[in-house]
Amino acid sequence: MSSSSLIEDLYDYLSAPGYEPQELAEIAKGMGLHPSQRQELKSALAKGLLQGKLVKLRKSLYMLRTLREGELKGRMIQRAGKLFFVPDAGTALHLTAINGGEAPGSLFVAPYCSKGAMDGDRVQVSVRVKAPLRCHRQKHRPQISETRLEVRVLEILERGHSRWVGTYKSTGQYGHMVGDGRTSPALVRLKTPPPPELLPGMVVVVEPSGYPIGNSEATGRIVQVLGWPEDEGVQITTIMHKYGLADTFPADVLEESERIPATISEQELIHRDDWRNRCVITIDPETARDFDDAIAVTRNGSNWELAVHIADVSHYVHPGSALDEEARQRGNSTYLPDRVLPMLPPRLCDGICSLRQGEDRLTRLCLMHINRQGKVFKAEFRDAVICSRKRLTYPQALEVLQGKGTSGDEEVDAMLHEADKLARLLRRKRFEAGALRLDMPEIRMITDDSGAPVDVEVETSDEAHQLVEEFMLIANESVAHALNAHQLPAIYRVHEAPDPAKLSELAQELKAYGIKAGTLATREELNAVMDKIEGHPDEDILKVQLLRAMMRARYAPDALGHFGLAKGDYCHFTSPIRRYADLVVHRAFARLSGTPSAPLPSPGTLAAIADHISETERNSAAAESEAQQSMMARFLELQCESESPRVWDAVVLACWPQGMAVEVPLLKVKGFVSGADLPDDTSWYFERHAERWTSTDARCLYPGTKLKVIPTRVDAATGFVDFKPRL
Repeated sequence: MSSSSLIEDLYDYLSAPGYEPQELAEIAKGMGLHPSQRQELKSALAKGLLQGKLVKLRKSLYMLRTLREGELKGRMIQRAGKLFFVPDAGTALHLTAINGGEAPGSLFVAPYCSKGAMDGDRVQVSVRVKAPLRCHRQKHRPQISETRLEVRVLEILERGHSRWVGTYKSTGQYGHMVGDGRTSPALVRLKTPPPPELLPGMVVVVEPSGYPIGNSEATGRIVQVLGWPEDEGVQITTIMHKYGLADTFPADVLEESERIPATISEQELIHRDDWRNRCVITIDPETARDFDDAIAVTRNGSNWELAVHIADVSHYVHPGSALDEEARQRGNSTYLPDRVLPMLPPRLCDGICSLRQGEDRLTRLCLMHINRQGKVFKAEFRDAVICSRKRLTYPQALEVLQGKGTSGDEEVDAMLHEADKLARLLRRKRFEAGALRLDMPEIRMITDDSGAPVDVEVETSDEAHQLVEEFMLIANESVAHALNAHQLPAIYRVHEAPDPAKLSELAQELKAYGIKAGTLATREELNAVMDKIEGHPDEDILKVQLLRAMMRARYAPDALGHFGLAKGDYCHFTSPIRRYADLVVHRAFARLSGTPSAPLPSPGTLAAIADHISETERNSAAAESEAQQSMMARFLELQCESESPRVWDAVVLACWPQGMAVEVPLLKVKGFVSGADLPDDTSWYFERHAERWTSTDARCLYPGTKLKVIPTRVDAATGFVDFKPRL
């Protein structure tokens, strides 16, 4: 082989689709070169580096300087004021080690390369490897390990937000809208006269007419006035508009749902397993209106038979229908403090598909046979019909499990106790396999009829919750394993291993809290750290830091495994009423159960769906978090106005001469206690050398100290709270 021929073959190899940076030996092996040609390859690589056509990364990995120029498509996301590009599934470049991305597969985009792209926009970009410019004072050439990726937006294919939401400001000819700088520009000039009832400070919805590209300002016109931000319901409505969430369905979708028969035909029951006379129950939150999973447990000697019935939504929602298109667009249901924005119309999610007590319903059945080692040695997949015998809430089920109450049905009570034994076994085996213990208590706002927050409720993972959780997890795993084994096109739930660099940073942070973390390179070390965090004064803070070090779970057309659950095959099968991913899985499930089904999606379509619903999930999560914070701020405002405010347990985070930073872990709210507000029954003074507040009667307040507080003032914009101590 001539030298020029080898160079041509080298560049062809490096530019092949799917190529990832490799070292010399790997390239030689991949090109099929004889050992005698290694020196020639080494010379070709050195020549490519000298000409600037190649780049040598850390660990002597080689790649072309230009990567897929103009071919990458994906979506922009904004984190902490910075823009990142997330490529579509199958095209992700795992090169963030040299680019500073927030996670593998996300690439940082400099402001001068963004072309005015904003959070949520779908874009086409070019990516190239760029070495840093040398300063004239530098006497050495840039290190090859200092190279980085330059991502440049070439075209904005689709805007992520068709409406902007913000507050009205009466400046200029027609005024401006002040946005949040993420879902909307920080400032939008209005091009048409505002409505006569509009006053400065009111919340408005603006339709964009011009985007902030380069030196051009954002412009638009007001299409709706939502009202004053402090009015009940306005903040939640604002958040819905900000994230593009709808609380109504198009007319054609509603009409299609109305045409679905409410009764089940006898013809449909012919091929289904009939479970209507067997003991099948549902266990859900007290406020639940849609019930998409039911369980039945039977003991057979030393083994168990676990039946997980899931609402057969795919029987009613067909590919290409108006219902399907709307569900796919929404991606999932969104749960706000005062309302639910469902994926499917109420007639389906609350009625026909919901596994209500005493009503016949169609299901997809995953029937698992489990031995005393907690292993599924046989799994069967069928279509079934059930009539739920009992609708239990979590508190009701817990009372039965703890022997404090009864469901009113002896067979149900007995089955619950047997189910608890199986769930405990499955949970123990899951953690032995390395699953991470990342349970976090959930806060639920209690609202009155007008939508105002009146109380908070903390939902913890008790035995009843864990029972349902374990059964859903093992059903999801069993279905995913079967779909993968049969090579059926489906969507999987994927959770990649954490970035080692982030774990290393976390280990250093934990040391500052007095926690030895090792390298955190294994699940065992991560779980050991979680055990040490349990009961720590800064437990909630440390758990949040630990979660941030983890990768974000997403959907993908390939079974790439779930790190957190320690499972190789995993999918979402158990909630088709509220997740589109599960509906896609149910259509593939039909091939397992041997029933006729529509053609399954192509790989390209599956990848597009996976990307889209990963994005809608992220969007819903952001909306839910913001709505929760907004409602919490409003709740604490009302507490400030109350004659008898509730007293909260707080933890001191830091001490300064002015006062103390504190957090109320139960509410996940941070705030400030002024030194002037410390009890005047004694004198308090700040000890700078010890960074603590000390009283003349020997009381001390320092980081980690617990104290009682009441809220006195709330900054609605930031959610930051001023507290007064109750010592």
